[in-house]
Amino acid sequence: MTKWEYKHMWIDIHMSPVLTMSRWGVTIPGEKKRCNTEEGVAEYINKFGAEGWELVNVINGSDNHGIITKAILFFKRPAAQQGEGE
Repeated sequence: MTKWEYKHMWIDIHMSPVLTMSRWGVTIPGEKKRCNTEEGVAEYINKFGAEGWELVNVINGSDNHGIITKAILFFKRPAAQQGEGE
């Protein structure tokens, strides 16, 4: 039976519909690294894919005006079997 390990990350999304601009940020639990552009966020997520992580779910949250300001991305990958590589 496959056993899984999981990881999650926060994405802060600050969009201004008036200025047609957005500011992105990534918050990784336990890490201080931040990405502050849409391309930087995509690059960071692609690194997860290269490490074998698969995006399995996204939950978003909005402010009191209905503008999406955060998303939590959930990833999974097969867990290393105990004794593997020994």
